[in-house]
Amino acid sequence: MFNSLRKFLNKWKYNQWNYEERMGIEEIIMSSKEDEQMKLYHTGTQDDYNALMIELEEEGYKWNEVEKATENNAWDVFKDNTVVIKECDADLGFSSKGYCERIYIDTPIQKYKAKQDKVVKCHEDAANAMKAFSSGGVSMKNENTDNVNNPAHYTAGGIETLDYIKAKVKDYPSYVAGNILKYVSRYEHKNGIEDLKKAQFYLNDLIEWMESE
Repeated sequence: MFNSLRKFLNKWKYNQWNYEERMGIEEIIMSSKEDEQMKLYHTGTQDDYNALMIELEEEGYKWNEVEKATENNAWDVFKDNTVVIKECDADLGFSSKGYCERIYIDTPIQKYKAKQDKVVKCHEDAANAMKAFSSGGVSMKNENTDNVNNPAHYTAGGIETLDYIKAKVKDYPSYVAGNILKYVSRYEHKNGIEDLKKAQFYLNDLIEWMESE
């Protein structure tokens, strides 16, 4: 009887050890899958955000599987508390740093800093586009075209959306600068001169806004 009891205990210990080891391996695998599935990037500045969006767009990431990464200036919502959520299925999201710390407890938030060469390139692209406006015969005056100054998404309920944004956004220049860089960085591979005109529209609006201050 003693031998039978000892065999039973040994078998139980073996099964328990095997279960714990298997569960430990599964936890490691699940943790590894979570790491592969999601990345969290804290972007403390507009330049950091812009550089990250360029990088993610090159990797094929989109907002809601529709908008390219550079087509949405989400940084303006949470500013220096913005965290970009990189999903495994090439989808993007964003939230505040505090929210991500509470919800994604097991996923570390990486501090993303723009490489200086990418920041310089963004500003050089903007400067070169402005030069192209004058040298290429593109007028710097606002042109009243539907696709540039008054597209459908610029108005809502009879209210100019940009006027609403100016009233609600604390740092309007940063919002506009983000849109200028967005259209300048994508014009060669997307909408060509129409994107340059949109960048021109935002630039002119920013100049007008600053002169009125």
